Amino acid sequence: MTSLLTFLIAGILLVAVDGHLLRRSGTAYLRELGDNAGPLNQLVTVVFHLATLGLVALIAILPMDLGGEPKTVVGRIGVLLLVLAVAHALTIWTFGRIRARHESEVLTAEVARRS
Repeated sequence: MTSLLTFLIAGILLVAVDGHLLRRSGTAYLRELGDNAGPLNQLVTVVFHLATLGLVALIAILPMDLGGEPKTVVGRIGVLLLVLAVAHALTIWTFGRIRARHESEVLTAEVARRS
């Protein structure tokens, strides 16, 4: 039971820290969107938090015995870090896609205006 609580606390802290970093990065990535930047940033980071916290819960209940509680907690945290890396990359990719789409729309509008 102690190892489960230790993992859950560590997992929630890791997700919170990474989510905070993503929120700050999202603000920089989406700055050009003007008034839409805040809500889009919040939407993407909320999805990140919900998905990764769900993964923390699932990893916590996976059967894993690595030869004692400390090794099992470290193993679970290792799996979580790998999952967080993928989730972080997907979130940054999403910010990039939103930004690229906005830039494309601005460019299309500019070309239409000049025609």
